[in-house]
Amino acid sequence: MVKLRLTRMGKCKQPFYRIVAMNVTTARNGRALAQLGTYDPLHSSVNINADSAIEWLNNGAQMTETVQALFSAQGILARWKGREGTVREDALSHDKPKRRRKLAAKAEVPAEETATEAPAEEAEEAPAEGKEKE
Repeated sequence: MVKLRLTRMGKCKQPFYRIVAMNVTTARNGRALAQLGTYDPLHSSVNINADSAIEWLNNGAQMTETVQALFSAQGILARWKGREGTVREDALSHDKPKRRRKLAAKAEVPAEETATEAPAEEAEEAPAEGKEKE
């Protein structure tokens, strides 16, 4: 049985995947029957050869859940089923909890910096006010 799945490329902490057609018994990074496209999760980019993907699906290849989600986002499943496929631009840019925490932490850092600068300015103004009273 042939599956359309991802094979990992790239360095440690920098994943990059190829979308390939492989035999089910082949190892994750084993020899592929065909390469259908690429997926870069760090830059949220997907490049798929739709014609060869549809050809493999017509020949009976099964998809993994991740590949099915990618194909659906790119409109390939709709084309395969005979409907008009549209590419969803926001499919890979959805908000993730970990990303939300990182963005919140970055937003707090500038707020803290401005808060530390403001009392320093007030401290400089305070002695000036005291001199005016004398």
